Amino acid sequence: MPGSTMSSLPPSVRADLEKLQELDTQLQQLLLKKQQYEAELKDIDRAISEIEKLTPDAKLYKAVGTFLISVNKDQALQDLKDRKELLDLHVKTLAKQEQMLRKQMSDIETRVNSLMQGGSVGAGAAPGGG
Repeated sequence: MPGSTMSSLPPSVRADLEKLQELDTQLQQLLLKKQQYEAELKDIDRAISEIEKLTPDAKLYKAVGTFLISVNKDQALQDLKDRKELLDLHVKTLAKQEQMLRKQMSDIETRVNSLMQGGSVGAGAAPGGG
């Protein structure tokens, strides 16, 4: 039973394992957000590619809330490039955060493994006297 196993661990190891779970949850959320941004970047790249093929006088519309607003080709391209630049920055930031979280997790795992292998589990038990 996992609960009884956790309770037999020293408090520092339990705290490390709980921290590891928190970091893993944060990492999963971060990876999901990064994946969403990367998917949007692919959509933007496709849109830019298609718009660049259009003639300068082509009719384009941009969704703004529940309305479609007419925009010219240059304006549409600039809006997409601005959004792409922002998303690229977000992805780079998330990649750095991912790297930091993975390092923290690795450090904790190393510490827990060394504590578990070092025999410090149960080291606080009182010697039997008789």
